Amino acid sequence: DYIPLLSTELGVRFFDDELSTLCMAWLGDPVYSVREATTANLRKVVETFGPEWAQHSLLPKLATLVDNRNYLHRMTLLFTISTLASVMGSEGIVSSLLPLTLRLAGDTVPNVRFNVAKTFQTLIPLVEGPGVQTLIKPCLLTLNEDSDVDVKFYASQSLNLC
Repeated sequence: DYIPLLSTELGVRFFDDELSTLCMAWLGDPVYSVREATTANLRKVVETFGPEWAQHSLLPKLATLVDNRNYLHRMTLLFTISTLASVMGSEGIVSSLLPLTLRLAGDTVPNVRFNVAKTFQTLIPLVEGPGVQTLIKPCLLTLNEDSDVDVKFYASQSLNLC
């Protein structure tokens, strides 16, 4: 809970140099509540520093989780995307969060794929312009044909929002 306060008091440079490494480590913590708290704290940091800072400083670090061998880290990335979406704005979602989400749609682990569909439930109402119809909906149509029942279920639910 002190990360947002320290970030506000000590500034962007201190966060980038000192605290971002800690936050990335906490996102990989084996305890869910630690990962959840870190995600909430990152949202507060983005509220403080702004979406432009997040696109240039935070999201490149988060993007490394896409290729992590541990599927829980990839799911944590999806939870982080859902949490950050409301403070990133439509442009930030389309340019930064959506590409990461789309990359995970082809994951080998069904739990990751159905969490992609659940993440879209958060993103769809926040995306302005043609992004929903041109990027999200085609992905959901593919997920809706998945061999996994849960992936199909959540894809169908998200398609209802398109």
